Amino acid sequence: MAISMLCSQCGSPAERCERCASALCTKRLCSELHDASCAAASAMLPSPTIEQQLAATVIEPQLKVRKQRAQQPPRDDAAERDQAELLVLAISDHRQKGRSALLLGDLETAFDELFRARALEPGLDHVSAAARKVLPRDWELETDLTPLARALSSRMHARAADAWRRVLEDRPARSIQAEAAEWLARDAFSANQPRSALRMLHAGNVLGRRVESDAFVHAYKLAGLDAGQAFSRYLVASRLDVHSARANALIDPLTNELWPDQDPRWWLTPGINAPRPARHELTDHQLEALHRARDLAQSKRDQGWLMLAGGDYLSGPLGVRTLGRNVRAGCAEPADHDTFIRIRLAYEDAADRLPDAAWPWYRLAELLAWAGFRERAQEQLAQAERRSLGARNAERVQRPLLRALVDVGLGTQLEGLPTAARPFPSEPFSPPLTWRLLFR
Repeated sequence: MAISMLCSQCGSPAERCERCASALCTKRLCSELHDASCAAASAMLPSPTIEQQLAATVIEPQLKVRKQRAQQPPRDDAAERDQAELLVLAISDHRQKGRSALLLGDLETAFDELFRARALEPGLDHVSAAARKVLPRDWELETDLTPLARALSSRMHARAADAWRRVLEDRPARSIQAEAAEWLARDAFSANQPRSALRMLHAGNVLGRRVESDAFVHAYKLAGLDAGQAFSRYLVASRLDVHSARANALIDPLTNELWPDQDPRWWLTPGINAPRPARHELTDHQLEALHRARDLAQSKRDQGWLMLAGGDYLSGPLGVRTLGRNVRAGCAEPADHDTFIRIRLAYEDAADRLPDAAWPWYRLAELLAWAGFRERAQEQLAQAERRSLGARNAERVQRPLLRALVDVGLGTQLEGLPTAARPFPSEPFSPPLTWRLLFR
């Protein structure tokens, strides 16, 4: 028995095993370990040879191509052309009947016929390009349901809300969406659904139908919500990204659902069972919360807190480190310069409206420090140190962190500071007595 290798366990001379090609030692412990591993290795399937691997790499793509070709039969242009002609005739017939009934005042028939025409139109998307050549030159691709919805709403018809929701599913122009939001909000208030109506009013305000903040505050009282607490909650929600909002179980006060994962279609009421949207159609809860807070801002101080939250939303949860570096290095894009100016203006407006709060001054100092304006950043930092952060816990915990963020931008501290948990005010606070009496 020739000795050809050393044992991997004890290092003594051993022979090579013919089954697993490992060391076969004469010691009892080493031999037992070898027997166990050798039996397991022998039970495994033999590894394929190089020729077998090459053959598999050649055969498998051929099989996949054959399967794909088998799954896609050749298209029959003549049959699809006939199908397109039948669809065009049916859709045109329903449109003509529906519009005639609409002119005669038969709203039920107009609703049924026009909705049938709209339901048949997606069938034209599944025919080939050659088959779509049979469409008339001035063919209307989508049936316009807006005149029907307006006629139904003018007569306070029971199916007016359904018509407006179907119009909104097609994503019409902003003016039509604003008109639909105003009517659906009025309908929701009459149906004793004030929270759904508030969501529609907020959406209509974004689309251009201006509603005063006093009207929003009164509507929140009707819905049983405190407008001040809702304003504070919206400011916090605008600073939480999707993952942080899910981790904190952020609930929309108007729908009582998890805000980042709720349906973005604001025109749906809780009683409507609609299919959930795709992942890329989920709501942007930060922007929605910022718009709602803007609708509830009444005083000059509320505008200041809103400006501060707007600057934080533009800068993101990690702050302005990358943006400031690019501006200082001169490699920023025009869009980055525009964002930098918008953030700076938002923080400066917040500092004017919140003269006693240190938050906008710390934000300005951090922004200017990363952008290379060292002297100006030090002045802003000195102003921030003289002002208040609100709660005592913020003074003890968050002020050192805010000061450290500015020092890192100035280069006086090492860049080991975690910026993912960028501090922000938990709620708006009133000015202290000294600032009310103008004693500084």
